[in-house]
Parts: sequence; C-alpha cells; structure tokens
Amino acid sequence: MMQTLVGRDGFAAGLKRYFERHDGQAVTVDDFAGAIADANPDSALARLRPEFMRWYSQAGTPRVTARGRYDAERRRYTLSLAQSGAPSPGQPLKEPWVIPVTLGLLARDGHPIALRPDGAPVPDEADPALERTLVLSSHDAEFVFTDVPSEPVPSLLRGFSAPVILDDGLGDADLLVLLAHDPDAFNRWEAGQRLMSRRLLDAARHGLDASAHVLDAPLIEALRGVLRHPRLAPAVKELTLTLPSQIVLAEQLDEVDPQRLHAVHEAALDQLATALHDDWVGAFEQCAVREAYAPTAAAAGRRALANLAVAMLARRAARVGDPVWAGRIYQRFKDATNMTERFGALAALVHAHHELAEPALERFHALFAGEPLVLDKWFTLQATAPERGGQVFERARRLLRHPDFTLKNPNRARSLVNALCAANPAAFHRADAAGYVFWAERLLEIDAANPQLAARLARALDRWRRLAAPYRDGAREAIARVAASPKLSNDVQEILNRALEH
Repeated sequence: MMQTLVGRDGFAAGLKRYFERHDGQAVTVDDFAGAIADANPDSALARLRPEFMRWYSQAGTPRVTARGRYDAERRRYTLSLAQSGAPSPGQPLKEPWVIPVTLGLLARDGHPIALRPDGAPVPDEADPALERTLVLSSHDAEFVFTDVPSEPVPSLLRGFSAPVILDDGLGDADLLVLLAHDPDAFNRWEAGQRLMSRRLLDAARHGLDASAHVLDAPLIEALRGVLRHPRLAPAVKELTLTLPSQIVLAEQLDEVDPQRLHAVHEAALDQLATALHDDWVGAFEQCAVREAYAPTAAAAGRRALANLAVAMLARRAARVGDPVWAGRIYQRFKDATNMTERFGALAALVHAHHELAEPALERFHALFAGEPLVLDKWFTLQATAPERGGQVFERARRLLRHPDFTLKNPNRARSLVNALCAANPAAFHRADAAGYVFWAERLLEIDAANPQLAARLARALDRWRRLAAPYRDGAREAIARVAASPKLSNDVQEILNRALEH
C-alpha cells in the first residue's frame, strides 16, 4: 500500500532513505513508514501518515462498499466509497483507515475509458489516464469523473491496492465485461470466480438436476474467450478457467449438502470439458512444452494450462469413450520428462476415473517407490479424487493396508487420512456415516501416538452444525463418541468439546 500511495520510484527513494537512517538498527514499522513518507513529502502517505498507521493499531479487515451512478445527460460518473470495520475486543468503534483504491473504467464493449476527475486540469489527449489511485481516508467519499461517454463498469482495487473486503454490487453483466476485458489479471480472475460461484451455488441451493447445464451460455462463451485470448498469459488462463473448489463454495452456504454440491460441481466440470473441447485441444497443443525443462514463470504457466487442458480432455474421453485422447494422455504420462507433466497426466486419468488410471498408478508407484515425498503425493491423489459411487472412499480404506502406508509417519498419515477427511467432502460426508466412523477410528489411533497430528485431524468436523441432515446428526454422534473416550489427549479433547459446545 505504501508503494501504491507514493509510486514505484517514490518507494525506491523511500527505501534508500530508510537504509541511510536505520541500517544496523532495531527499528519499528513506524520508522519504516516515516522514511517512505519523508522521501515523498507531497504524497498522500506523508499527508495522512497518522491515519495510515491505523493499519497497525486497529484489528480486523476493513469492508469497502462501492456504488456507481452514471448521469448520461451530463456524461458524469460518480463513484461512492464507504468503509467500515467490525467491532473487536477493546475497539468497539473503528476510525477510518487510509485505503488506496486503484481504479479503471471499462465501456461495455471492453474499451478503457479515460479518467478525468471533476475539476482537474484538461488531460493530455495523446496520453489519457486510464487508471488512477483514489485515496479513501474518511468513512465515506464521492469521486466524480467527467466526459464519460457511456455507463462504465468499474474495475476496483487493481494491483491488489489494499487488503480489504470489497462489496462492489456488480451484476452478472458487469462481471462478464471484467472477465472478458479487464487488463488487471486478478480482477479478471475474481470476476470469473464470482460468476462461476453464483451459478454453482444457485444450483446447489435450489437442487437443480445435476445433469442440467449449471453454467449458462454467456458465461461459457466468456470463458471460451479467455481461453482463446491471444495476449493473456497461460498462467492467468489456467487460474481463470479453474472452478472454485467445493470447500470454497461450502463456505458461502448456510446449510451444506456435500453430495448435492459435489454433483453440481461435477456437472459444471463435465460441461466445461464438453463445451470447450476444441479449445482445450488448442490450448494443449499450444502449451505443450517440447523443449527441455526450465524453472521459469512462463514455462510453469504453460505447463499449468496444459495440465488443465489434459484434465478436461481426460474427463470428456472417459465420458464419451474416446480412446484416442485417453491413449495420448497415458502416453504423455509415460513420456514425461518432469514431475509436473507426469503427475498432471496421472491426476487427469485418476480424476476422470478412466480405466487407464490403474496401470498409470501402478507404474508411478514403481518409478518412485524409493521417494517418500512423491509417494505421499501418490496417496493424496487417490484420496482426493472426485467421489463416484463410493469408489474413492473404499479405495482410501484399502490403502490403509498398503505396504507403504503407516499412521506412524505423520506425512504419510496426512497424505491419506487428512486428505480424505479435510479435502474431499463428497467422499468423507456420506449418508451412511461411514466417513465419520473412519474419522473416529483413525483419530483415536493417531492420538495415542501423535496428539498434535490428531488435533489437526479432529478439526475436520469443526463446522458440523452447518451440514444438512443426515450428515449433521452422523457427524455429531461421531464427535461425541470420540470425546467420551477416557484416553484422549488434552489437545484433541479441547477441540472436540469446543465443537460440541459451539
């Protein structure tokens, strides 16, 4: 935030001043902020330094509410910003923070709109300002821009200009504009995540048929546009095209039916795999790394997008019985020259529940039998595969008897037991409560030898009250049964008692 308030060059000058003053000394953050401010006496940081330091004296995360009004007749756009902070112990009322809000405006066709603050000098038409940083230092403020040709879509907090909770009130049409056109990579990703979350959560709440189209046509086309975008980095495409996880989605529901949410999530993945099939083929062909492995950001992004494409192609191949792409992916697994590509191909087959997953798993185990950390990944992959008819849960139970598995090794226990219980909701939360029985039995076994590891596993059911029936009742019964054990460690006992109380 300091760099946002003083600019990149100003921050560099401030760093120089800081080292000149304090090199070798024990200093505070106030000294650091003072050096940055003193090197930039005309900046908002220097003018508002006492208020800026509230970031370090006030608890909690500010919430910023943003609403825009467009006056077509006067060609004026007014952005209203307001901030608030939740009460915390010893701080029932929060004073305003200094919040830099980096802003851009986009027309509905995606073109950037020049930002001309009301009352500011006439800008240089040859070099219009397409992005500005507003400073919100009071509870609320209005910022007016003139000569705005059409109702804009605001792109706020570009460059993650402030760590706040943002309520921008944007509708689906606005978010589609940001997803398709926003030059800020994070805001583009955030728009896509919000749109996909809305569709998935609506389907989960209303119990839509999992075979129905969860993602609507405009969203599918916007995601297709991201995948085909000629200038977007592959890493940005991969992140933007990745669905929000079931765990993230569950956090936004008042009552969670894990099986319904899983069915909706799987339906959306199938839809993406089918609707964008030709685009996934193109992404794979473009991003397949054919040269020697290079640990660069660009190469890593290409590998990430290629792996996502492989996962989608494997999913569709398994659904429609396409032997060509399944064979190509298995061959990619065998021929890979680095772990990212090999494991990505293996994960694609396993997550698709393709018949080639079994020989691939056996081959992977044979290749890395002497590598404990790699085998941990092998166990985790199987424990976190999308559940289908109880197959994943049953596989996890069988893996407890695998010669390479032991609860005495913390990493190995986490790789299977914690992975299943904490990272695979559909496999863990079963209507017959078998997942909770599995959790209870493993928790007691682990607690006898490693209470710290057991305490972490115990928290897998922290939020049991938000589960729908019958999962809620089964979870509570399992917690109560373990809590009644006379030999529990203090750590686990405390966690379980707190879960039952709250």
